[in-house]
Amino acid sequence: MHQRRPHEPRELRLLVSRGEDGGLVIRTPMTPGWAFCARSPAQLAEGIERAYAECAVAAYARLRGVLYDLAETEEEIPAEAFAAGSRHPSEPEAEPEDEVAVKRRKKHPLSHPPEAWTELEDGGMLSPGGLRYGPDTQKVQQVRALVASRAQRSS
Repeated sequence: MHQRRPHEPRELRLLVSRGEDGGLVIRTPMTPGWAFCARSPAQLAEGIERAYAECAVAAYARLRGVLYDLAETEEEIPAEAFAAGSRHPSEPEAEPEDEVAVKRRKKHPLSHPPEAWTELEDGGMLSPGGLRYGPDTQKVQQVRALVASRAQRSS
């Protein structure tokens, strides 16, 4: 069993539609511009494996702050595909901005700055780590409160 890398997705969300020729067309929200057509169970399994690999590539691009390369071919890009701009685990950590940020990072080492979160169409949010949070969850409310407090301090 291999070790999961930090940028690899834990789960895979698939969008499956029927093609004009009767085959199944597989897409994912994280990889706009990518699709796979399957006409047999073996091809369907291959498509799921390829979708996972493409999602890992898109997640790595997002982690590095770059838009997924096939997304540039699309007119409408879902929120999950946008670059988060967070630092790579091998890069040195930037100096914290203020005393509150220092305390927050010491208390919660896995926390992310609120600017790195992505707002989704349903009102929920996508964390820089790739986890989805519903619009009514405590985590989303905390992120929104941090954004609001920073906006008040800057004005």
